[in-house]
Amino acid sequence: MTGKLVTRLSELGRSNAKYTEAGSMSAIDENRGSQFAKSHLVNSIQSGQYTPKRRHTLSTFDGPLSSPRLTTSGSSRRPRRPVPSSLNPFLSLTSAQATMRKWLYAIYTYAAVICIIAVGIRSHVSREALAGHEPIGWALGYLLGDLHIFRLWVLQSHLERWIPLPSRVAGDTTRSCQFGWVEDLRQDILGAANTRLLICMYCLLVITVGLAVVLRLSSVVEVDTRRKVFHGMMVAMFLPATFVDPTFVSLALALILAIFLLLDLFRASQLPPLSKPLTHFLAPYVDGRDHRGPVVVSHIFLLIGCAIPLWLSLAGIERTGQAPWQGWEVSRREVSMVSGVICVGLGDAAASLIGRRFGRRKWPWSGGKSLEGSFAFAAAVTLGLVLAKAWLRIGGWSGGDTDRWFATLVKATIAATGASLTEAILTGGNDNVVVPVILWLLTKGLGI
Repeated sequence: MTGKLVTRLSELGRSNAKYTEAGSMSAIDENRGSQFAKSHLVNSIQSGQYTPKRRHTLSTFDGPLSSPRLTTSGSSRRPRRPVPSSLNPFLSLTSAQATMRKWLYAIYTYAAVICIIAVGIRSHVSREALAGHEPIGWALGYLLGDLHIFRLWVLQSHLERWIPLPSRVAGDTTRSCQFGWVEDLRQDILGAANTRLLICMYCLLVITVGLAVVLRLSSVVEVDTRRKVFHGMMVAMFLPATFVDPTFVSLALALILAIFLLLDLFRASQLPPLSKPLTHFLAPYVDGRDHRGPVVVSHIFLLIGCAIPLWLSLAGIERTGQAPWQGWEVSRREVSMVSGVICVGLGDAAASLIGRRFGRRKWPWSGGKSLEGSFAFAAAVTLGLVLAKAWLRIGGWSGGDTDRWFATLVKATIAATGASLTEAILTGGNDNVVVPVILWLLTKGLGI
């Protein structure tokens, strides 16, 4: 009897092994199931309930053959979120139908945006900002009005009512000479429109060089260092150009910001064909703050930080200008116009680069910002404010400013220190928006 029992147990072990290899029993429960089957077989043979079957099959019993499986408690499993009934029609779509619906939705969205811009926004801008001129024609004259070929084409085509043209010779030369040699060069020699074209060409050159540097550094340096190249591009573009034509730079920042917002809206909405290329382009330059929501905020906040101080400064300065550019010239320039560019372009970049590499002493509050990074921020902003003041005087826009350089240095140091402390305290928000406003307030208050 004992030999027969041993023979049956060995046969059952081989059969269970084959059954497990076939995938009918999990590997986790193999040992437990084998031990349970053997003990049950012994009891069945002793009680006379065992019924042998034909060869190459598992032996069967009147009782259960499998052991209870290991189950996971319901509290440790993540409950499945029920699918809303409104989404049921979309779940039944084929791949081709889903693609067709996505393209139809994209076409509808693009058409709606174009209609809103062409009808609502266009008429509002024409009425409130351009003295009744049509925006597209006004923009063509604003940028190309001093080119001889363009002027000749407008006059021959009788389009002067749609495209306003500036006068060939500035009417108020004493005003331009009063502002200095750069304003005299802009108004009376090159022409205001040609100067704007030169600014555009200069900015395109900076962007091209900056993108080439970023792409070259993509496989060499970390993400944060590559992102700071864009900060340097903002300084190179707007620090010298803002004083030359503040209203044009302000308009350019507003248009670029609107375009960036629209493009990122299309990207976040996954609208073809723009969403994938934009996602692939932005992916190497995003950080943790960009993953908090569907919108990539870094480049948008960078532009806002540069633009808000300029917009605030222009709001408090008297507007001048002759027809058809009434209100598109300003009576003076101020250092506070470029405080945002200095803050995010120089201060924030210096704090990040120095703090990450040489920061050893941390501030007592949480956030991980270092004393070395804050000192670098203050030093870079001080240098930027002094350079802006020097460019203001060299260009002849300083007017009746009589401050000595030592006084300017002290004021710049105080403003930079205040902005640096604010940047060190702000650990949870995006400092590219708040800190430039603080620096603008300090710059205006100290009269730099």
